[in-house]
Parts: sequence; C-alpha cells; structure tokens
Amino acid sequence: MPALQASLSAFSFLLAALVLTPLTCYFRVSNIAAVAVGGWLSVVNVIYAVDALIWAGDASIKVPLWCDISSSFITASHFALPAACLCICIHLERLASFSHMSVFVTKRPRILFEYTTCFALPIVYTATHLVVQPRRFDLYEGFGCRPATFPSVASIFLVWVPPMILSIGAVGYATAAAWHFLVQGVQFSRDNERSSASSLTCNMYVRLVGMAVVQVLFSIITAALGMWYTLSSGVLPFSKMSRNFDEVLIWDSGAITGTVRAVLLVEWIGVMVQSALFFGLFALRKDFI
Repeated sequence: MPALQASLSAFSFLLAALVLTPLTCYFRVSNIAAVAVGGWLSVVNVIYAVDALIWAGDASIKVPLWCDISSSFITASHFALPAACLCICIHLERLASFSHMSVFVTKRPRILFEYTTCFALPIVYTATHLVVQPRRFDLYEGFGCRPATFPSVASIFLVWVPPMILSIGAVGYATAAAWHFLVQGVQFSRDNERSSASSLTCNMYVRLVGMAVVQVLFSIITAALGMWYTLSSGVLPFSKMSRNFDEVLIWDSGAITGTVRAVLLVEWIGVMVQSALFFGLFALRKDFI
C-alpha cells in the first residue's frame, strides 16, 4: 500500500471516531442537524479508509456487496451534508430573528424537519441517482469503490444541482443569521442567558454559523469537482445510456491518470478537513445547542 493512502486511512479512522465525540451532547439538546453532520462525516471517513485498505494492491472485485452499500452511502452524503448545514442555518436564523419566542414553540416541527431532511431525503436522492447510474459501481485501485454516473444533462440536474442548491440556501440563511445576530446580538444573548431551555451562547452561535459555511463550501467544491470530472469527456444524450448493473468499471494503477488520482484525493482529503474542523470547533467545548 502506498504510504500516502496508508497515512490517509489511519487519519480517516481517527477522525471517524473523533467526530462522534460531541454527538451525544448535540442529541441530548435535540440538535439533529449537527448530529447528522458528525454521523455522515464519520461514515464516509470509515468507507474511504476501509476501501483503501481492501484495494491497496489491486483492483479485483472482492466484496461487491460492500461496494454497493458504500457507494450508496457516498452518494447520500453528497446530499446529506449540505442539507444538514442548511437545517443548522435555518435554525440559527430563526433563533436570532425571533429570539424572544419560546424555544418550545417550534422545537418538535424542527426536529421532524431535520430528521426528514438529513436522513430521509438523502435516501430519496440516492434512489434518484439510479436513474443516471449506468453500471453497478466504479472500482479504483488504492481507493476502492465509487458511485458511477452517466455524463448527461439529466445527471447535472439530478446529481449535482440539488447539493449546490442546498449549499447556496445554507449560505443565504447563514448570511441572514449573521445579520440578525449583529443587529440583535446583545438582546439575543440576554434572552438565552435567562432561558434554561437553551444553552446557546454567542460563541457557540458564531461557531455554528462558521462551521456550516465552511462545510457547504466544501460541498460546493466536491459537487463542482465531481461534475467536471464526470463531464470532462463530453456530455452525452441520455438516450445513449445503456444500464447494466452487472458491469463494474475497473481502474487499475496503470489506468489511473494524475488527474483521476488528484480528484480522488481531493474528495477524500476534503472529508478529512471537514471532520477535523467539526471536531476542533465543537468537541472540546461544553456549550451546545
């Protein structure tokens, strides 16, 4: 196994464990979106690390069922992470603009909305990906299994546009949340100090907004990179797609160009950076919302 992949695998396993450490606190205060961010990052880290270990020396099809499951989770995470960040930003914007209201007025609908957006809709998104999935999966030596996407206009709207819309929406709500906080920040802080129902602090508020923005920026980069890589060979009519779920496109070390390797590494390292930021910003703090 190349030294780089071995090092990345070790760090991925470490980060997969670290991002789980603050989740019990977030779950206890019903911040489902923050739980989703940590949970999805942990899952993707484990997948990338395990894949690199299994296919360290070759690109033979060893555990196809694992590839089916892992590629589906990777696909779902492309939607789930920006969706969770959007939920966080919506909640923060509402807290800042209606800080005088009881947190219990909208808590139950918010929890249901976050469960649906962060976990149910990614499943729908993954099922939708089947429409533009021409084969079972792609297999890269040294990296493992990745989802396969047909290069068509339909793929743009079904695969890459939804995460970008969620990311743009999250940035919009984050901007509004920051504006409300700057305008009403002092009163907002006092309201929360008087309320035993919320443990939100100014520091935590700013860190949540910052984390969400950074996460969605990585989501935009990942979506744009994936779209560029898939469409770089040209956009084909959807009618030309031949679907064969028994087919696996195998990339051995000789077939993986420098560009392909760079794309795979950027996606992997991007998840690691997101995980490190999530852990660094929140795991060592005791103020949660």
